[in-house]
Amino acid sequence: MRITIDIPPDIEEKLLKKCEEKGITPSQFILALLDWYFLKRYQAKPLEISEFIAYARKIGSERVKYCKYSDGKYCMLESLDDVFEDKTPEPLNIYKCLFCPYYIDRRKERRRESLKIDEDIIKIAKLSAKLVVELYGEKLGYRPKLKVEDKPVEDIEKIKKLIEDW
Repeated sequence: MRITIDIPPDIEEKLLKKCEEKGITPSQFILALLDWYFLKRYQAKPLEISEFIAYARKIGSERVKYCKYSDGKYCMLESLDDVFEDKTPEPLNIYKCLFCPYYIDRRKERRRESLKIDEDIIKIAKLSAKLVVELYGEKLGYRPKLKVEDKPVEDIEKIKKLIEDW
């Protein structure tokens, strides 16, 4: 491939002086310039890499801290495997925990337990919603796609019974 570049005379003189000082030909200078441009453009910036590593450390340390199988120093699953293989357990590494397939967050289990709703409450809510739709659906402009059964009295009795049992 051949590249032709038109350079103004004053800049051409300065470039030729620089090439003579460095001991390279103008074509080598252009090739070096192109290499520098394309390599600089496609190389990752050191700032991005350091940000990525900092974020990976943060997530890895959170996983060590909040993993269901971690006590902060050792992984219970890995330690159990090491005991069966007669090895000494290895301490946790944040980067190893970052890619661990067995990670389970303790915080999510606590949230699930705190949000656990009694099944009777769910049944009462469903029956109450069904009753409201049957009694007031037409007034509210609700037109169900499926036909609602005509048993509002039985549903009221079921709701009362569930509330009394609860």
